[in-house]
Amino acid sequence: MQKTFVMNSGERYCILVDNATCLPLYFPNLYITTQIRNKSLSFSAMESSLSSISVLIRFFDERSENVDVRFQKGKFLGEAELDAIRDFCQKKFRASTQESDDITTLSKLGGCGEKVSAGTEYVRLTVIAQYVKWLAEQVAGSSMDRLKMAQIERMEKGLKSRRPVKKSRNAETDEKGLSAEQLELLFEIFRPNSRLNPFNDGSVRTRNRLIFLMLYHLGLRGGELLNLRVSDIDFGSNQLIIARRADEKNDPRKYQPLVKTLDRRLPLKETLAKEIHHYILRDRRKIPNSSRNDFLFIAHKSGPTQGQPLSKSAYKKVVDVVRKASPSLSNLTGHQLRHAWNESFSDQMDSMDEPPSEERQEKIRSYLMGWKEGSGTAATYNKRFIKRKAHEAALGLQEGMVRLPKGINHE
Repeated sequence: MQKTFVMNSGERYCILVDNATCLPLYFPNLYITTQIRNKSLSFSAMESSLSSISVLIRFFDERSENVDVRFQKGKFLGEAELDAIRDFCQKKFRASTQESDDITTLSKLGGCGEKVSAGTEYVRLTVIAQYVKWLAEQVAGSSMDRLKMAQIERMEKGLKSRRPVKKSRNAETDEKGLSAEQLELLFEIFRPNSRLNPFNDGSVRTRNRLIFLMLYHLGLRGGELLNLRVSDIDFGSNQLIIARRADEKNDPRKYQPLVKTLDRRLPLKETLAKEIHHYILRDRRKIPNSSRNDFLFIAHKSGPTQGQPLSKSAYKKVVDVVRKASPSLSNLTGHQLRHAWNESFSDQMDSMDEPPSEERQEKIRSYLMGWKEGSGTAATYNKRFIKRKAHEAALGLQEGMVRLPKGINHE
């Protein structure tokens, strides 16, 4: 099973422990420490790697074998076993949580025939291939010879060759934005007095409306939103700071939301700044334990986490509740509001009498979104906007080209 904890330094860490003894597993944790953590890869990369390695361990447990001992005897994986591991990596497991919420196990298999996505299978096989190569080299030690090296290399390549083929994303079908009708519906759902608002508590309605407005007007990522502190907001100049705070000591959340983008300072329109100010003074301050931290968004529901920073799971639950509020929002994600912001930005640039050059627009967009200049991400949104304008122009052209017989109109 996988255990997650926070070190005294604030660093988030995870390890695999034996189900029976609850003692850490030596080789998996050595691998995660030396090959993932010490290379400054993210905590999520550590979690993902451990999850994949735990699938391999389960595979051997069901066969009453220990992969460490087996490799120490020089018995590496054959072709049939590589096929079996590939098939096992396709299976979906239920993630079950024991009494402590920082321990997660791979429980019984999901329903008959349930499989993970091709992407998950690809990641599992990639990590397992890297791990078995590393493990075989570790246990072989000084006894490594050319034959063993060839066997280990063949084992690694065999696993990687069994990964599903990556399908390229089709830009023509990968539309992630929200329609005008969906946005209008979202504004109505989040209106505090709306009969469509699915949240019962008044202060929760105010908080969730502010979450929606900040995602929509600022184009923030979920991690950026959950990392915001009251002290990050300058009400004198109506500005907000997005700051990276990985491994923050004062953040009690084990699964710390991370800011993936660059630090930046964003302007706030006056009405949005007032909404933030009102939430802090009228709603947030009345929540028990809210004064113990400086995070803007906190848990309102009574219980052990009341007043603590809003967790990633609680944020996702807000989106899930809204998604179920209307069939037209069944595929809603918080990230779609970031796409909506980018579409609005393109419209704003296009509506100007003398719009900035495309290069200049990319620089402005990159700064506001926190992307590195020249990363190419901003250009993606420019292309999407150009595509939409091309569609509008094509439809307009077709309308102008239609010739109807006299006496017949479009009605």
